[in-house]
Amino acid sequence: MDLSVASSLTYLIPALQSLCPNCEMTLALVGCGAYCQVVSEVQQRKLLFVLHSDGSFRVWDLLSRSKIFGHAMTVPASTGAFIRLWTGEANIVTGVIPLALLHGRNLEVATETIYLYGLRLNVGEKTPLSLEPSSRRISLGEAGPIDVKLTSDKVLILKEDGLIMQELNSDDSTEGLAHYYTLQENLVADLLFQSSEHSSDDLLWLAYSAFYSAKEEITPFLSSVFFHGLFFPGVHCNAVIRQTLADYHKHYTDSEFGSFTVEGLKSEILLLIEYQGGSDSPVSVLQCWKAFCDRYVNNWCKYNAAYGLLMDPSTGAFGIIRNYTISLCRGLEDVEHIIYGSFKDQKNYIGRELDYLGDESSEREILFEFLQCVRNVSQQLGKASSTIFHESLLRTPHISSEEVVPRLLKILETGYNSSTAAILIPELGGDAALEKELLNHRNLRKFSTNIFLSLHELCHRANSWKKVLDVVESYLKFLVPHKIVLKSDAAGLFHLNGSAIVQSMSQIAKMMFDSVLDVFMLLSYMTSISGQIKMSYDDVSRIKVGLIPMIQEIVTEWHIIHYLGTTPCELLAIEDFSHKLSSLQIDCSEDKRLWSRKLGKFEFSLAHILLLDMQGSSRELGNLLSSQLPNPISLVSSSRGLISWIIWGSSGDESSVFFSNSNDLALILLRNNQYSATEYLLTLVDAYSRKEKAFGSLQAMDGKLALLSHLLGCCLVAQTQYGLHGPVKDRKVGEAISCFFRAASMEGSSKAIQSLPPEAGWFKIDFSISHSIAAWKLHYYQWVMQLFEQYNMSEAACQFALAALEQVDESLGTVSSTSDENLGESVTTVKGRLWANVFKFTLDLNNYHDAYCAIISNPDEESKIICLRRFIIVLYERGAAKILCNGQLTLIGLVEKVERELAWKAERSDTSAKPNPFKLLYAFEVHRHNWRKAASYIYHYSVRLRAEAAGKDHQLRSFALQERLNGLAAAINALQLVHPSYAWIDASADDISSDKEIYPNKKARITIPEQSPAGDSLPQKRSSCLDIEKLEKEFVLASAEYLLSLANIKWSFTGTDKPSTDLIDLLVESSSYDMVFTVILKFWKGSGLKRELERVFIAMALKCCPSRLGASFHGKDCKPYGLLLTSSEDDFVYDSLDTAAASHKSAGNSHWGILEHYLDKYKATNPRLPLIVAGTLLSADSQIDLPLWLVRHFKGDRSESSFGMAGNESNPASLFRLYVDHGRHTEATNLLIEYMENLASIRPADIIRRKKPFAIWFPYTYVERLWGMLEESIQMGHRREQCGKLKKLLHGALSNHLHLLKVESDDVKSCAS
Repeated sequence: MDLSVASSLTYLIPALQSLCPNCEMTLALVGCGAYCQVVSEVQQRKLLFVLHSDGSFRVWDLLSRSKIFGHAMTVPASTGAFIRLWTGEANIVTGVIPLALLHGRNLEVATETIYLYGLRLNVGEKTPLSLEPSSRRISLGEAGPIDVKLTSDKVLILKEDGLIMQELNSDDSTEGLAHYYTLQENLVADLLFQSSEHSSDDLLWLAYSAFYSAKEEITPFLSSVFFHGLFFPGVHCNAVIRQTLADYHKHYTDSEFGSFTVEGLKSEILLLIEYQGGSDSPVSVLQCWKAFCDRYVNNWCKYNAAYGLLMDPSTGAFGIIRNYTISLCRGLEDVEHIIYGSFKDQKNYIGRELDYLGDESSEREILFEFLQCVRNVSQQLGKASSTIFHESLLRTPHISSEEVVPRLLKILETGYNSSTAAILIPELGGDAALEKELLNHRNLRKFSTNIFLSLHELCHRANSWKKVLDVVESYLKFLVPHKIVLKSDAAGLFHLNGSAIVQSMSQIAKMMFDSVLDVFMLLSYMTSISGQIKMSYDDVSRIKVGLIPMIQEIVTEWHIIHYLGTTPCELLAIEDFSHKLSSLQIDCSEDKRLWSRKLGKFEFSLAHILLLDMQGSSRELGNLLSSQLPNPISLVSSSRGLISWIIWGSSGDESSVFFSNSNDLALILLRNNQYSATEYLLTLVDAYSRKEKAFGSLQAMDGKLALLSHLLGCCLVAQTQYGLHGPVKDRKVGEAISCFFRAASMEGSSKAIQSLPPEAGWFKIDFSISHSIAAWKLHYYQWVMQLFEQYNMSEAACQFALAALEQVDESLGTVSSTSDENLGESVTTVKGRLWANVFKFTLDLNNYHDAYCAIISNPDEESKIICLRRFIIVLYERGAAKILCNGQLTLIGLVEKVERELAWKAERSDTSAKPNPFKLLYAFEVHRHNWRKAASYIYHYSVRLRAEAAGKDHQLRSFALQERLNGLAAAINALQLVHPSYAWIDASADDISSDKEIYPNKKARITIPEQSPAGDSLPQKRSSCLDIEKLEKEFVLASAEYLLSLANIKWSFTGTDKPSTDLIDLLVESSSYDMVFTVILKFWKGSGLKRELERVFIAMALKCCPSRLGASFHGKDCKPYGLLLTSSEDDFVYDSLDTAAASHKSAGNSHWGILEHYLDKYKATNPRLPLIVAGTLLSADSQIDLPLWLVRHFKGDRSESSFGMAGNESNPASLFRLYVDHGRHTEATNLLIEYMENLASIRPADIIRRKKPFAIWFPYTYVERLWGMLEESIQMGHRREQCGKLKKLLHGALSNHLHLLKVESDDVKSCAS
């Protein structure tokens, strides 16, 4: 079939010239200009039809290259000429070839006309063709035709402003019966408010009047309106919108633009509108949208220009060929004929379809006049009113559709609000706003007058309003979506063209929605002026109670149909990995992948999914396109079938519930992941059902309403998994909870929900029908609980676990309290499982108190122990285990179990775990004043640390030793709070090994509690026990090991008795003197103590010798530990090392200062220590000068000392001997003279004491030795002069001393006699 005849045959003449330059046909075509040529095959012969510029019409046989017909075409009484020719296919029956010739205009003729002729085939005659007279004349006006198609019974004429279909079998021999089809350009302009000058302004005024209480919603509302128009089926075109964006300098590559989803493209356009200044006010937003849509409409008309007609003779389908698309023509719905046709047309369609009115012509006249009133209301409000009502159903949260109608009605009564004009004056300008306000007032006065008169005339014609309302009710029944029972063999009807069916359905739904809304507004207006039009109270009540609810139901049904046809499918932002993997569809067919790629695109709406399911075909999208195009009648029929299937289902059964097929539709949408659409559909139906709940007929359908709530809950739960967070997700979860509880509470919910088909997937609940409501609820609540648990919604799952617990007793009340034959489980097991779930959910929410309450409420002991174990483990992992020890949990009856679980955890945890399980056990027991257990657990911790510290590096070992010291100190502190008779713990190796046997690596589900000893006997002290004294010793040794580790000296003690002297040597070497003396005082007694002290001071004294001053001071930067022993063998002191450090600083931090400090401290313990120090110093260096503080230790306090050089072990005589032994003659002589002179110069009061027997003592033997050593030195010539002086001094002192002694002796004798 030739689709572009005129353009293709332009190249035919040169081709003929090259083939046969002398041919008569060629000469005729070249010699006489040809306006138009058409090639057609007639009876297997190629014929060329030529219309020449001189008006002659000729037909040539291309095979024989001869002319077979010629005729001069003229039109009587016309000065124009024929300028174009079209032919149709020959009618096999009549043998006539239809011809159409265009008669052009000239200076005298301003219009163009098409004349229809018939060229008859004369088979077997001399003249093969004969021209019949013109049978039709079609006036085209000023706009010429773009293309013409002919058949035997009709002619199609495509013009720039529309498509005309002329029937040729009509009785009218001149014009014939014509059908006019508006082009797609009109629909595009109309939906984008570009069809008239004031349409967009009316939208703005209506928006301000409808949203006066929520003006912040006007700007989003305007954008939403234009988006719905822009993405309406048949309006949206990818090439056009891409070009429109390019006009605003927004360019995209093919891949970028192809990746846009609906939401993505909306975002880009909104950004563009805001950039153009559309974020300031609603007026500026409207202006930006008008400019954008104006560009879009112009580009649409440019890129989708009509090129020609397309006709399928086999089906009678026809359409328009465009640049990017093909436009098919659909027939008008009967309601469209009734609404937009003449009274004659209404009579035809009312008589055929509207059987509710009967046969009386008066009723048809009443309906005709009523529809005239409806048109008046529609014209007064404008098309923007239906747009506002539609948007209120879709998206506006601050205003409902029930609020929109009264506000639109107020506009019909009083016009636009004065406040609206005041707001728009600054935006539109004073003159424009004033002109618009005056125009509105004039239109309102005209409308009020006309509608008042029309309604009076309508009532007068019907004689009563009751008659009018009867007609209106019959008409409303006709507006209800038709119910069609689809036959099993009718499925192929929908394989014609899915996109055409969906688009046709969308157009019909919009038209029906607008029509029903107009009737709604007229009836509402009639009730508001009921007094003026003399309408009775009964008539008003009938409208409000009977007709308006019916209208609301019809409006909602058509709105849902329109929503399904115009809303693109949703492409979810999948976050779950398994869903992403399945979305790859590795093993799917090409058709399945093609269908999946359509999701989220503009051309694939929700109705396409429903259409695929309706066909019951697995071949998906490919089967929707057929080689045969649908004719206008079949296209409308197919649309009716889809509408009927959406509203009534496949069976078409009557139902008393509004939109009874919504559950089936919801299942289809849910299976295809269209959660937003499912939520909207079910929410809309649910809201309507609640309003209708008061009617008894609806009460009987609780089962379907329960199923609706169940599916809505499933939809809301599924939505939360796709990119929802924060308050939006919480709101969805809350709504889902309400839906599930409502579904369970409705009568008949059990049977309805379980009746879901197997293909319903996870929406279906599989278990046998329960015999009681409580049992059903128990099963249902557990199913919902598992659903929420699957999606990690613990709070919601917990609510249904608690709800299921409430049903256990009632559902099992008729059976034994221990088992139930329906459940197959014991009652305790069921409750235990549910309480365990409550515990899990509350624990996931960090509600530890509620989790503990769930544990103690659990009647199943096995489950309780498992939950308790899990509770402790989770508290450990989350660092919240302290609530077990601070008294927040009462632990009634669970103390031993908790302790056992904590101990099991501690024995199998690493010592570096945080929080430390042993410390937690210690705090747990301390809080309950179990001091011995607290000490035992923390001591075991120190034992573990001692065993692990050996194999660690220096830093970790020091940390472990410090932790061990903390543990030992805590154990000592705990035992000090116990009565001394029981201040001990058992730390035998057997006891520790038995603990490990009790707590294996994998713990048993149930443990046997330990048997407590019979009677009230107190615990007996074992031989392997540890009391405070032993713990203190271990603490001291651990402290020593810790200090050595800080000095990087490794030492460990593994024995059970006191340590070896090696430890003392190491501590002295590291200068840890406090620790040295603490260890000595703790582990040595009596002579051993003195001996070890002497050893230490000998070492300390040697460090003070000049020859040893270079030795380093180990440990001077080490941090001392606080808990050490003083000089007392029984008492502890704290921070002694810090005090020592302070004294070290005062002594200049020198070895002499340290020696002085500790000698002062420990001289009382061993009085010989000064003698040991002085002897060590002099032995190491006989010429060393003994410090004065050391000499003072020998001299002591003279006021309290005895006469002479007597005293304790470190007395002046001892120092004198040391001087003498080490050759320090000068110091010895001076010391002796000092004491002898001191004896002679005593106070008079002390003379009596001096005269007592044995009151004076001097080391005369060593004095004599000193005398001898001085004489020997003089004789040998060693320091002769110095020794001579010393001898002389010594001689004088001795002489005086002996004289004093003689006098004292004589006095004693005198007194005795």
